[in-house]
Amino acid sequence: MHFYVKRISTLMSTGLLLALVSAQVSAQLYFSDNFEDRVRDQPLIGNNWTWYNQTFDGDTCDAPYVSGFGPFDDGDPSDYEQENRNYWTASADVGQGDSYFRAGLEVPAWANDLGGAVNLTNMLRIYGDQYYSAGETRCRRTLVFQEMDIEEAGTFKFTFDVAQDRVGAPANGEVTGAFVKVLEQSNFSYEELIFERLITNPPAATTPEDVTTESLEIVFTIPEEYVGELLQFGFYNDHATNAGQSWETTAALYDNIVVQSADGGGVPIGPAHSGSWYNAGQDGHGFSVEFGTQTDGAPLAVIYWYTYDSLGNPIFMVGAGVPDGQRVEIPFASPVGMKFGEFDPTTVERPGGGTAVFVFTDSKNATFSYTPSSFSTTEWGHVEGIENLALTQLFQVPADETYNPAQ
Repeated sequence: MHFYVKRISTLMSTGLLLALVSAQVSAQLYFSDNFEDRVRDQPLIGNNWTWYNQTFDGDTCDAPYVSGFGPFDDGDPSDYEQENRNYWTASADVGQGDSYFRAGLEVPAWANDLGGAVNLTNMLRIYGDQYYSAGETRCRRTLVFQEMDIEEAGTFKFTFDVAQDRVGAPANGEVTGAFVKVLEQSNFSYEELIFERLITNPPAATTPEDVTTESLEIVFTIPEEYVGELLQFGFYNDHATNAGQSWETTAALYDNIVVQSADGGGVPIGPAHSGSWYNAGQDGHGFSVEFGTQTDGAPLAVIYWYTYDSLGNPIFMVGAGVPDGQRVEIPFASPVGMKFGEFDPTTVERPGGGTAVFVFTDSKNATFSYTPSSFSTTEWGHVEGIENLALTQLFQVPADETYNPAQ
């Protein structure tokens, strides 16, 4: 994955919604990261978070652009991902022993070095560039972000939570914010086609017990002519010249990052879909739905169907499948043979119970279709199938929003 950044335009629209498009296709762009799978001493932030530094000729970063540099400027792609330099890894005892870093993992945020209990979970800490020459009059911007090729047009939203850093940053005039950019890579110019930003002002906090987050979003539209260009989204930190900034007083904390279709559709199936599902008009049968990841990181769905045979006797079937976007196909098994009190797995038979397809429009609504097998037809009397039965989530098993796309 190559990385290019041109100057950030000083022109901003009056709203967060970009220019409308006349025709849009179904938008499937999706990204999420909540950092809960990270540990504080890992060498990289992970999940392809990268960085770029920019310099502007003035007291703010809306001044004329001067220069920029990033991990590919030296021709060495090995340092593409942003290093993890949090409080712990930056200490002389266990880390690099220096103070400059662009971003890091706070695991959990606001915890002391012993990992004491706090209100926050793992968060991404975005810092700024505090190095200046004597008498220098320039603004420096540090960007930490994701990038990907644009495959579809549509209107999207970039949502995230922000919290104050534990030393009270931003404390000396720094500007922290979120941004979305589209760069023109099709002609190799990498000129900006879209730039939207939102300044973040974290809620004030003084102790681990009173720190809170604020949820914010940027809504943006990608027209058809920008399909194939480069999308970047993430966070930035602007340093005003000689304002007494340091790495301790310049950061902001970010979490629960999601980029998806603005209408909430197109969200890949994930743990937020786990729970009990049923159709209110057919109360009495339903599904226990579990989404998670296997030990190798691959996603997996396990679904139990509590239903009946044609004589009214209760039965259950179980199956597993691999989610594909918003859809999962489940080949059910209909276990028989094990006697109560004699839990001997060698006595169990698992004949095929038919095939189900679940399609989730979001984490609260889905449809269920079922095609019986020869066994379920003969044994249970399931001579008819089910087509697109509407399901709703009765309650959710507490879980992350979705799978980590890097898995």
